[in-house]
Amino acid sequence: MDYEKPRNYKRLVMSQSHIQRYSEFLSRPTSTIKEKYLSKSEVTKLINPTENAVRRLLSDPKRSVEDKSDAEEVLQWIQDVKGTWEDEKKLHPNVVTKLMKTSTGIGSGRFGFMKKGFKKSPDGKVPPNFSR
Repeated sequence: MDYEKPRNYKRLVMSQSHIQRYSEFLSRPTSTIKEKYLSKSEVTKLINPTENAVRRLLSDPKRSVEDKSDAEEVLQWIQDVKGTWEDEKKLHPNVVTKLMKTSTGIGSGRFGFMKKGFKKSPDGKVPPNFSR
């Protein structure tokens, strides 16, 4: 490769072989990051236990009315997701991620207890900016 210096900038002058190699480099297949796809049974296994965990929370006599109100909203969302899954057999990846987080959070038994200053059950509540 040679450089020419017309005026006040450098310009790269490539030979025909350099152009050919560069063209081949650009046209070769690139690697991609492969996403993990869940099978239909895996998605169903994700939805059902999450729904069951929310139902257990709703039937827990130690839970406050506020916790149960939040759980009812979560249950409604899960049922909407379940309906979409049954109708279309596909979900947006963000919905699957939210289902996983919901399953982990509620299934851990700590729903509503992760609050700064938490001392005993049922002190905690889900903060208003929880989804951020």
